[in-house]
Amino acid sequence: MEFAIVIGIGERAETVDCHDFAKAALSRVSSTALNLALQRRSSVAGRLATELYIARQALGSIDSSKLQRRVPKLLSDLERICAWPKSSQNMAMIHALVNNRDQKVEIRVQRGILCYANSSQNVIDQYFHKLARFSKEALDEDDIRGATDKAESTVTTDEYPVHVNTELYTILKSHSLCTCIPGHAYSHARHHARLRLLDGISKVDESVAFDMLFSESPTTCHHWQDLQLRVPLRKKAAKAVKFDTKDSCQSAFSSPRKSDKKIKADKTMAVVKPDEFCNLVKARLGSRICCHIQDSELHRLYRGFPLVQKVDSGESLSLRHLLRIGRLSNRMKLILAYIVARSFWQYYDSPWMDSPWTSDSVHFLRELPSEEETYSRGALYASKPYLAVEFKELNGDFFEYCNAPSVIFPYPRLLSLCIILLEIGRGQSLPIKNSGSLVADLNERWHLAKQVTDANKSQNEFDYPHYRKAIVRCLNNSSWEQNSESIEEDVFTRKSVIHNVIVRPLEKLLGDLGFSENLHVMTPVDEVDGPSTVPDVPAPPPMPTISSDVDQSDRWLHKMKIINQCFQRKESSTFTQAPRIAILDTGYDSGSIFFSLAGRSRRVKGWKDFVESQEDPIDEEGHGTHTIATAMKAAPFASIYVARIAKDRGGLKNASQAIVKAIDWAANDARVDIVSMSFGFKNEDPSITDALRKALYDRHGNLIFFAAASNSGANGGEMFPANLDDVFSVRETDALGAFSDTNPPVDPDAPVVFGTLGRQVPSAWLSNVDGEVAKSGSSVATAVAAGIGALLMTITDIGVANHCLTVADSSKMRTKRGMYQVLKRMSRDMGNRCRYICPEGILVDGDAKKTWTAIADAFTRS
Repeated sequence: MEFAIVIGIGERAETVDCHDFAKAALSRVSSTALNLALQRRSSVAGRLATELYIARQALGSIDSSKLQRRVPKLLSDLERICAWPKSSQNMAMIHALVNNRDQKVEIRVQRGILCYANSSQNVIDQYFHKLARFSKEALDEDDIRGATDKAESTVTTDEYPVHVNTELYTILKSHSLCTCIPGHAYSHARHHARLRLLDGISKVDESVAFDMLFSESPTTCHHWQDLQLRVPLRKKAAKAVKFDTKDSCQSAFSSPRKSDKKIKADKTMAVVKPDEFCNLVKARLGSRICCHIQDSELHRLYRGFPLVQKVDSGESLSLRHLLRIGRLSNRMKLILAYIVARSFWQYYDSPWMDSPWTSDSVHFLRELPSEEETYSRGALYASKPYLAVEFKELNGDFFEYCNAPSVIFPYPRLLSLCIILLEIGRGQSLPIKNSGSLVADLNERWHLAKQVTDANKSQNEFDYPHYRKAIVRCLNNSSWEQNSESIEEDVFTRKSVIHNVIVRPLEKLLGDLGFSENLHVMTPVDEVDGPSTVPDVPAPPPMPTISSDVDQSDRWLHKMKIINQCFQRKESSTFTQAPRIAILDTGYDSGSIFFSLAGRSRRVKGWKDFVESQEDPIDEEGHGTHTIATAMKAAPFASIYVARIAKDRGGLKNASQAIVKAIDWAANDARVDIVSMSFGFKNEDPSITDALRKALYDRHGNLIFFAAASNSGANGGEMFPANLDDVFSVRETDALGAFSDTNPPVDPDAPVVFGTLGRQVPSAWLSNVDGEVAKSGSSVATAVAAGIGALLMTITDIGVANHCLTVADSSKMRTKRGMYQVLKRMSRDMGNRCRYICPEGILVDGDAKKTWTAIADAFTRS
């Protein structure tokens, strides 16, 4: 045995191979949990079954020696779940379960799992988090749970019990049948139903809330009623499973919840019978109607709510139609694809899958324009898709599994999702044909999807490798083939795989492109004639998922974000003034996606155009936008003041007077603490030198200047004004601290020089570009250094507020001499008189107090 352990108690104890026993235990408990999930409709048990199954696959796919030290802990945790809430020694419970020594042991394990399922959400998530982390670290890139980075696995908690979907669907299926036209041919028709597809679930008062629209009539769409339907997360206690025991978990299953009592006693609700639903959706009351599902009945809340889904009258438009008349940007496509894929995963094991999921069933509705908007008709938004729900029996094309002979890819639903994602990426629908043969149609569609996916850069401007890879893996049979004994078991497993193969990569792609924080901040779809290709808007340049340099830079900036958050949490109730940074550059584009977040746009406190005297922010090149966003990433809590000194980089040669005025404005009007100048000249300009010295004189030395050193390497010296004694000259490094060859030579007789991140740094660009653009150079490093300078001021002020530093220390930090000593103390010596400013040097040993001590020590040298 490679790695033996002793399990069991007394005479039944035995020595077994840890790796082999772990595989058997994971399989056995997974099967037990799955049976329990199917019998009791327990979402936690179902989730446990799939996570254990994946852990079993992970354990069997690698050399056991890699996980020897972690397998015993894995088994110990598994034993704890099976015996919950009691304790058990030497894994006796799972030992008996694996060996089938006791017929009652499976019942006891099921009881343990159910008791665990009734624990707090935090306890449940904690175990799933550890289990998923084990699986993630065990599997490589090409396995089911492969990931695109080494970040810690995120366990999704956006799930809820399966009864939620089932109860709502069942009630709406009966209520949506129209009864308002008796004797008419449409008396057996249904009101059109549209289910809003979201990027997450909405919870209200311990219930899951669904947003839906219903037409007032099966024959017309003159009015859509906005409905919110709430389904309790927990069933009534009377329907819970009971055991012939009196242990502590019994009461948890038999006691009514407070929320149930509250709902039952609520006199503000009335039952809506199926024949009353027509009057509900055609009333045109101008408000959102909220309903609650209770005791398999639909209850309407009397109180009205403001409209949320403010849609125009008229029929909804399918995705196929939208792609024909609309022009979708890359950002719109990615967000739409993510929402559709995530919703597909969310509803995968529910009756909502009985409706087709195609570009003909994903719909959009025009929104009523607000008073400020000038659209002649309602606007369409790619971030607000709906599913056109058909309350019918299963359509043959959309079965979960097709076991007919000669089928290449036997998963019709998954194939439909792949085709939707391809159509969104292409901006055009695919030519789907119906031959009348289910097998022939499935094979034809699979070949078509493979052909489009395998074509080299078939999406042209929409060319994201991880997007394509998600579809490729979805179309691969090996991602879905399992050894389960039933389709029901496969569904549980496939749902988990869908999240890891499709949803998670799309979610990461959105995050890498900077889209994840503002999914619903979006302009309307530009409606044009023809397919939605966008030749005039290029795709973003290589992103962190493509370039290792960009990926490293992105992680570097993420460390800065963590440091900022760390010190903000330590800020006391004492008021601290946000440091002010003036950015002298080409301006900034306020329409850039980076500034769409209100928190960011509010950080820009001042704007002054010294080129054309424009009152509104403008950037015709993009350099200024990139610089400002970079500084804000390093110091997200700083106040930003923007001075436009040139239209573009070429205009800098004639920008002397604009720079002079901008320096005076920054020092005396904006009263900034830091001036960032991501530019330079070969020769000194006396007027700029005088302006710098005057500003320092006016501010009594309490002003710090950062400027770009040079990008010419040994072919040129340090640029002006970086070569002035009163200015910090900033050099470019990569994310590991290596100084670039493009930096100017170091003067051996001069003080030390500073460098920081400046290679392939992703940041904002003009609004006609989705995502971020990666740039390199000392100008980029200057913006990072200016942000770090502001961060150090914030850290010092928080230290003063926490009585770890003095007011005098805060004043010193706002002088060049004080800042110099702190940067020297916190930077890394890279040799040749070069010092590297990095996140690890700022947060000393991860301890804020040590950082404040280091600052105090540095000030003793200033």
